[in-house]
Amino acid sequence: MKALHNRTQNLQAQSVATDLAARVAGIFEEYPILCGFSVQRRSTLTKERAVASLQGELCLADVSVSTWPGFHVTLEFYNEIACTLLELMDEQPEAFDFLSGRTFARTMN
Repeated sequence: MKALHNRTQNLQAQSVATDLAARVAGIFEEYPILCGFSVQRRSTLTKERAVASLQGELCLADVSVSTWPGFHVTLEFYNEIACTLLELMDEQPEAFDFLSGRTFARTMN
């Protein structure tokens, strides 16, 4: 019985991880200027690093973009990323644990 429970948990975790990877890939595809971001607990961040609240203690942080001089990222840009992550957490509450403390970066091929 315990083995079945463990297998079910592993399948759920794999499903969340797959969905998370797809959502993050979608974020990078939608925003070509985005280089990376992290999701951190508010208690571990300075005010300057936290750019948007997510769920509970989680915040979108450390957003890095590659743009031209003088370009400033808007609050709307941060909120679009946050909304995508919030949708995932609403659909799959287990995603909270997958996101906390993670850094996501664009991969170059």
